[in-house]
Amino acid sequence: METILDYLDLRAKEIKDSLTHFMLNHSSIEPRKPYDEIWYVDPEGDRYYAALDSVGMKMQSYLSECYEQFYSMLYPLLKDQPEDVLSKITKSKEVITRTIDHRLTFCDNTKHALHLALVALEDQLKLLKAIG
Repeated sequence: METILDYLDLRAKEIKDSLTHFMLNHSSIEPRKPYDEIWYVDPEGDRYYAALDSVGMKMQSYLSECYEQFYSMLYPLLKDQPEDVLSKITKSKEVITRTIDHRLTFCDNTKHALHLALVALEDQLKLLKAIG
């Protein structure tokens, strides 16, 4: 019988594969425009993602739903952990959701943003495995 950890591992792999395809084939980060008179720097980032095409929007919606389902199963398993573990889980979730949602970023390109999101997802699995 498949354990919850095995199931979450499988789901994480599906998310990683879909996120990789999404970020490399449907996403781009706009370069800074050096001629802009005013640069607005947000603590969340100073670069914007380009608008998605219809396939990209569908993939984004699918990824958002998949990750939320994954996280809704992961978090209850970790909720009784020390504050530092919960903080790491929360920060890693933020990295992943910001990437999927294409919110402001400091990343220069989608490969960098993808790398950070994949590392964050792997960190969540490591924390889960460490308590298992």
